[in-house]
Amino acid sequence: MPELPDLVHVEDVLRKAIVGKTITGARTGDPTVLRIMVAEPFPALLVGRRIETVERRGHFMRFGLAGELVLVINAMLVGRYKLLPREPEAPNSGKTKSAKAKSARQDPRALGLALELEDGPELQYLDEKRMGKVYVARAADEAKIPVYGAMGVDLMSPAFTRAAFGKAFARRRDQVRAFLMDKQALASIGNAYADEILFAAHLHPKTFCRKIDPAGVDALYQSIGRVLAQAIAEIRARDQPVEIKVRDFLKVRGRDGKPCLVCGTTIRSVRVGAGDACFCPICQPETRKLFVNWSQLGDRKA
Repeated sequence: MPELPDLVHVEDVLRKAIVGKTITGARTGDPTVLRIMVAEPFPALLVGRRIETVERRGHFMRFGLAGELVLVINAMLVGRYKLLPREPEAPNSGKTKSAKAKSARQDPRALGLALELEDGPELQYLDEKRMGKVYVARAADEAKIPVYGAMGVDLMSPAFTRAAFGKAFARRRDQVRAFLMDKQALASIGNAYADEILFAAHLHPKTFCRKIDPAGVDALYQSIGRVLAQAIAEIRARDQPVEIKVRDFLKVRGRDGKPCLVCGTTIRSVRVGAGDACFCPICQPETRKLFVNWSQLGDRKA
């Protein structure tokens, strides 16, 4: 899914492209992704409304619409956003080429939501696995959106202080990677940046929070800010279309089997909870006896 640094870039691009535009049409390829929390029928409830704001909140993207309506998207595993520029009118036809034609090659069910905009591009939310959710609600009711209304401190906000982080961390008895990815504690870190943050903090992903000393907690807090800031700067500098995930600069995520960029040891992948984590056995030494001691395997392949 797009993670926080990706969504900061998406937020910037979408704000410039669609804020102030009026929705002239809306459609979906699979209504199961829609969560309509108002009485009005789709798509009529969206047509004619002006997009007034675009903002990232944790891992959600929030679109404020005229009439105190909000559209909130949780992209989940593979969801992504796309802008389709308005096609020029075909000669002698008096008609504009439909943006639908440009999407014909993809599975039509992958189209979670498309918003046709007056004098603007078409905004699409695409989700091949259809795991994401598109919520339409009154602004007064948006706190009722699952997860969205119960997120922890936003990592890009002034509220993300060392004191607030320490308070959230002190209550944890689980593994540190699970803590980082708990959306009710921190809003929001996904698989890729959990790995990058732990690598920067020199913490093994299976380390229990209670085993990390105050210096380690300081390092973890500082690594969150540093890793996210560097990623945001890199993604902004690349300035790719919003549907492109820029990940080739990451140091450990997606690099299992390759040498660590710091020490040359082979990056490993290990199961942590319901997912996998990439880490360096030397830069991130284990703090307890594990089933496999990767640091004793040298550079041999797993």
